[in-house]
Amino acid sequence: MTNREDVLSDFTIEPEMSPAVLKTYLKKYPEFADELLDLFHEMTMSDMEAVEASLPLETKAMTTSVLRVQKVEQALYGANVRELSKSLGLPRSFLMGLQASVVHIGSMPISLLNKLAKLLDVRLQDVISGMQIGDQQAVAMKSDVKPEGQPAIEFEDYVNQAGLTEEEQRALQELLADDGSD
Repeated sequence: MTNREDVLSDFTIEPEMSPAVLKTYLKKYPEFADELLDLFHEMTMSDMEAVEASLPLETKAMTTSVLRVQKVEQALYGANVRELSKSLGLPRSFLMGLQASVVHIGSMPISLLNKLAKLLDVRLQDVISGMQIGDQQAVAMKSDVKPEGQPAIEFEDYVNQAGLTEEEQRALQELLADDGSD
């Protein structure tokens, strides 16, 4: 039996914290998915905040489009993920894994992307851009070595590996249902 503390400790001392490393750990230790995703998020967001804090003031000025993309990032991977998780009836770990570097964005049902856009009051393109956060984080961490990335998995495979309860599966099906209003 694998020790949770050992796995999380090993994860935190990885030489490079990237979506590829996260994906490797998620596949190897699916029983610790929530903890690994939370830890990854905490570590990469603190790196991004440190980089942002060092930017000159004029660089921090943002366009409306950038703000909408940030709204998506915060809802799926940041401070607002817990609230979105509760409102959708899906686990935080499921939402946090919806990154282009983890799940092939082209395999995600358009009904899901449209409903997220509607729910977050942003455009479809903002949702797609927000889901590409993993790629931006890898760039923000400045490594001399290009990570050996694993290819993103298909949405259906991601759902099958997510270990959703029956209630969470029903919530996902409701979210995926195309009501024709899009």
